[in-house]
Amino acid sequence: MNPLPFFLLAYLLGSIPFALVVSLPQGVDPRKAGSKNPGATNVARLLGKKWGFITFLGDAGKGIIALFIAKFATGLSFHEAPSLYAGVAFFTVLGHMHSLFLKLKGGKGVATTIGTFLVLTPLPSLLSLIFFLLMVYLTNYVSVGSLTFSLVLPILIYFFNYPKEYFFSSLALTLLIWIKHRDNIKRLLKGEENPWKRRN
Repeated sequence: MNPLPFFLLAYLLGSIPFALVVSLPQGVDPRKAGSKNPGATNVARLLGKKWGFITFLGDAGKGIIALFIAKFATGLSFHEAPSLYAGVAFFTVLGHMHSLFLKLKGGKGVATTIGTFLVLTPLPSLLSLIFFLLMVYLTNYVSVGSLTFSLVLPILIYFFNYPKEYFFSSLALTLLIWIKHRDNIKRLLKGEENPWKRRN
């Protein structure tokens, strides 16, 4: 079985910029407003939480769709072909980060990572999401939650003894997510990062 067509399809699905699909019809371009990032958090800030959540569902859903297309096409379970599905997960997120439709630019990959790994590694992903929500609540920074999620996920995948391919795929995505968040990290260190909510 040649996995390359599934990787290509995953990349193309990942490249769909749901932030723009949601925002442009309303006259807002998230690449030019707010944090200028085409992702769910920026859409939520610009258009409200409802539209941010819809964007999140779209970005997470394209990873889920890519995995199940591969599953139905091959008839192989997620434990029978971990190399295939780890690659599909990776290339879907890569497409989101470096979209073919946005001149190889894109979002930061967290929502799409959540979608793909909720399917492949449900328990580690759910626990990592709890860490994400906890850190956003404690710090009031989505970026801190995102960075924490990406760090915790591969650790938990390894701890729960999932296939090593899923561990390495999540680890590679952690590196890419941190690279994508480099400006956020700089702002956090300077105390200039935008909080999720304005607190009195």
